Amino acid sequence: MNNSPLVSILMNCFNGSRYLKESLQSVLDQSYQNWELIFWDNCSSDKSSEIFHLYKDERFKYFKSIKHTGLGEARYQALEKSCGEFIAFLDCDDIWFNSKLEKQIKKFDDDDVGIVISNTLFFTDSGKKEPLYKKKYPKSGW
Repeated sequence: MNNSPLVSILMNCFNGSRYLKESLQSVLDQSYQNWELIFWDNCSSDKSSEIFHLYKDERFKYFKSIKHTGLGEARYQALEKSCGEFIAFLDCDDIWFNSKLEKQIKKFDDDDVGIVISNTLFFTDSGKKEPLYKKKYPKSGW
């Protein structure tokens, strides 16, 4: 029996086919395995749905919005479909390092922790990776 908490990964997608395979693969490659992916198709007109349905993992759950909405509303609708004790957001043009969930979920062993964020690497056109937080990090604490 798995005692690790379920993480619901919410992925809102609107015409995100360009990087979708890489993004979905980064979820499958997680060292932490107790997750579900709530894929919210926000009325895409590209091949996003076809790409998603190439993956046969039962943890991948597909939902399609009846009308296109803003990101906040789409995330709320996806959240309504989630079953996890914890929520993670992954945009369809982003990828995660393999140990992201494993490292972050351990932080919740401390009862004073309510949210965990991480740095971001932006890929430039020249192939460089630029971190969002270079020297100044977000505030921590209450």
